[in-house]
Amino acid sequence: MTGPVHGRVVARRFGDAAGRYERHAGLQRDVAEELAARIARLPLPERPRILEIGCGTGFLAQALARRLGPACWTLTDVSPAMLETARRRLALPGTCRFAVMDGEHPDTGLGEFDLICSSMAVQWFGDLDAGLARLGGLLAQGGWMAVATLADGTFAEWRAAHADHGMDAAVRDYPRPADIGAALPGLRRFMQAERRVQPHRDGMAFLRGLKAIGADAPAPGRRPLPPAMFKQILRSFDTRGASVTYHLAYGTWNKSDAPRGVFVTGTDTGIGKTLVSAVLAHAWQADYWKPLQTGVATEPDDTGTVARLADLPPERIHAPHAVLQAPLSPWAAAREEGVTLDMAGIELPDTRAPLVVEGAGGLLVPIDDRATMIDLIVRLGLPVVLVARSTLGTLNHTLLSLEALRARGIPVAGVVMSGEPSAGNRLGIEQFGKVRVLAEIPHLPRVDADAVVALARGIEPLDRVLRAAGTARA
Repeated sequence: MTGPVHGRVVARRFGDAAGRYERHAGLQRDVAEELAARIARLPLPERPRILEIGCGTGFLAQALARRLGPACWTLTDVSPAMLETARRRLALPGTCRFAVMDGEHPDTGLGEFDLICSSMAVQWFGDLDAGLARLGGLLAQGGWMAVATLADGTFAEWRAAHADHGMDAAVRDYPRPADIGAALPGLRRFMQAERRVQPHRDGMAFLRGLKAIGADAPAPGRRPLPPAMFKQILRSFDTRGASVTYHLAYGTWNKSDAPRGVFVTGTDTGIGKTLVSAVLAHAWQADYWKPLQTGVATEPDDTGTVARLADLPPERIHAPHAVLQAPLSPWAAAREEGVTLDMAGIELPDTRAPLVVEGAGGLLVPIDDRATMIDLIVRLGLPVVLVARSTLGTLNHTLLSLEALRARGIPVAGVVMSGEPSAGNRLGIEQFGKVRVLAEIPHLPRVDADAVVALARGIEPLDRVLRAAGTARA
């Protein structure tokens, strides 16, 4: 998993811990339950074909079985002892097979799967993205891969105790959630992060806990410290409170024939999303879809406006999921009309053409009693084009929006600035937001089809935009 020699060390340590693992793996049990709850919300088929990587003693399989019922299970682990423990204790509904396997280099003869899952195991991969890409190759069309893994910032307190003495902690470095599997071939990604803090009696209790579950293998190339230095680090750790922070990343990838395209959202309402959508649709010869339209009692509907401005034929316009009268958020407008909205019912339209999807308002505009616009973006799995004002105050609004998108693992294809060009604000957005400005659209004396055609000439091809943002599909 991390090179042949280190991989054997990891397998041996987990094997040695198989008999006591369950008594000490409270965090692992909790994370498996959380991952199973997330997986249960995925649109899986009846009796799905499930491959689990690093099954350990069976926490995740048990949690999934309670939620999914009968399935065709394939449980794997790098440790034969762990696998045998799982075999003895599990009675899963459906059919079940067990296989000793290094999940980073899976056996391609296992067949195709509707779900590939792993809880707290893929952090041991030597090359995480390469391993995830190989696993993704085993997905059936429409299948899902879901993992929980450690992320950047984990063991910060233990690292700080070492830094107090000018030392580097002998623990692995973990990636940022935003960087995990950001562009796996042929897969759409959804990512969320979570922070958990575990208190310990003291440093020795923390280390004994790691050893008890077999997770005490040092990072490759790291050697144990001399006893005197080790004691000083333990004292520093205890002085800091003897708590450990775990940063967790929950990543989900879907293999689907979803159309290439973007989701257009803004830092505010009335910011020019509809004009930008028309420009992009014309430039990319794309279909257009606004899933949630509000305010039709007082203003022209955006779907008709884009069709006119971009000169789109009817077959390239997709009907909204819901049309509401009041110029309010979808949630508020629906309440006024006695309509029930449910984000879970919003599905991408069936099209092979590129697709421009326009949101309603900004990222945190509520859709139903639980979900906001950013939740819909995650569900649809398209990269975002963020429309921002060019005027004073845009840096704060735009950087906050970019931060919110990246915290959810949503790829950002670029920013379009609306209003009189501002070289300083453009530089600030690109430098501090680490994003490209795709276009600047000034105030137009007349907004019509000719203006859209002229603006569309300055837009890069869709494939180039997606490739530059690291979101191109294979």
